[in-house]
Amino acid sequence: PSSAIAGLPQIELSGNREAVVDGCQGILEYDEDVVKLTTGKMSVKFSGRGLQVKVLTHDSAIVAGFITSIEFLT
Repeated sequence: PSSAIAGLPQIELSGNREAVVDGCQGILEYDEDVVKLTTGKMSVKFSGRGLQVKVLTHDSAIVAGFITSIEFLT
């Protein structure tokens, strides 16, 4: 997809319980209410309850819990 070429993250949601973030380069903030990930050109902030990073690889992450909002920060 063209968004992958532009360096933008790909995010796949499973309802409000899980998000797969391709293009993740690391964790900036992490607690049970907020998970903020860096994706190069921007950061993605997940807010909710009982959040956890289930999987973290060199280029992706899976955030699980009760997600109430997603913010894109530049």
